[in-house]
Parts: sequence; structure tokens; C-alpha cells
Amino acid sequence: FWLKGILTRPRPTLSKLGPQHTLEQMSPAAIQQLLKNGGRYMPDIVPDLEKHLEDQLAQGTFDAEANLALLKLYLLHPELTKTAVLEGILLKGIMSYPDTHFSMCMFQIHEKYHADLKPVVKLSQQLEMAKFKTFWKEAEGVEALKRAKGWEDAVRDFISGVISNMYRTIRADQLTELLNISAKDLDARIKKQGWTRSKEDKTLVTVNTACFESASIEVKGPAKNLTMDGYKSLFFAASVDM
Repeated sequence: FWLKGILTRPRPTLSKLGPQHTLEQMSPAAIQQLLKNGGRYMPDIVPDLEKHLEDQLAQGTFDAEANLALLKLYLLHPELTKTAVLEGILLKGIMSYPDTHFSMCMFQIHEKYHADLKPVVKLSQQLEMAKFKTFWKEAEGVEALKRAKGWEDAVRDFISGVISNMYRTIRADQLTELLNISAKDLDARIKKQGWTRSKEDKTLVTVNTACFESASIEVKGPAKNLTMDGYKSLFFAASVDM
């Protein structure tokens, strides 16, 4: 009964949000306003949320709440579902690793769409298993990635976090393979991550200065949300692919 009452309420229309908010120009604040007071259950906000997703893909921004709200509306109104939009949401999920957003999204996507989304889902599986070289190879054939601005850097940030928690030092040539970057661009990545080249051997890069025997290791970067069990799984899988 509560849902029926929500669905009969008037939605917070764009005109009420002010003249500056149009379908072509929706700010995050305007999107939040649409989702308030049961607005997230109103099917007529779907075009706004779909446009907001396209803005995220084009601008490299991320709005997890809005994307999950859109998936929920697709479940409530399956006739509105668009495979391309599902794909775009999953792309943003991949870019958010190691956050669990991708898995949360998959739980809200009907099984009948999984086959169409297989290329993107397969990429996520490669990242979860730390099959990084395989990921980059297969990514070359996934056209959908071209929709997502900054996806390469987002994935490299995730991989860098995993590397920092798996190694103390690693060869530079291994890093270029795992991160899919040139030797020329490696120094910029080393600087970004706060890594250093070994003074004794410039081909070695120190990626973790913490003592592995220490009881407390401060985890830096995007890898902080991964559990110890997750790292054990990653280490086992990565030992095969690396």
C-alpha cells in the first residue's frame, strides 16, 4: 500500500527545481531533489536518470545512488529497460573498483539481460581475479568502453592499489605490463602512487615500504576496502596471471 501511495504522488518536476535545470543540464543537486520523498519510485524520472548517466560517462563523474535508483525503476517497470543503459551503469561500476558497486548493480539486473552484458561482466571478473594482463587484452575488443571517459586511469588506480598490497618491490617491466602503460608513462604513475625506484637497481620499483611482519599495515589508495580474504584470493589468482 505504501508503494501505491508513492506512485500516485506528483513527482518533483523540473520546472519546480528552477529554470536552470533541464533534461540537457541536470546537476547532481537536481537529481537528488528528484529522488526525494518517494520520487525515486516515479517512472517519469527515468529519462532524467538516463541522461544523468550519460553525463557521468562523458564527464568521468560518478553517482552511485542515482544509478542504483535507475536500476530499481527498471525492475519496477521492465518495459522501460534499455540494455545500453545497463551497460553504461556497469561500466561506472568497473571504474569504481574496489568498491562493491558493480556487484550491487548486478543484483538488480534481470537475468535475461546478462547475456547481452557478458563482455562487460567478463571484464569485471578479470579484475576481481587479478587477471590484469588478460583484462587489458580483452578490453581491446570491448567497444562499450569508449563511452566511459577516464576508464583506463580508474582501472589503473585499482590495479596499483592491489599491487601495493601484494608486493614490496616489483620490476618496472612487470608494472608496465600489469598497468598496460609505456615505460615512458611509468614514471608519472610511480609519482602518482608515491612509489620510488630502487637506488641500487633502477629496474626495481618499491611499491610498499611497510614491514610485512608488522601487526598493522597502513593500506593506501583504492585497495583499502578489500578484505584480507579478498587479498588471499587475489594473490592466488595473480600468481598465475603475473
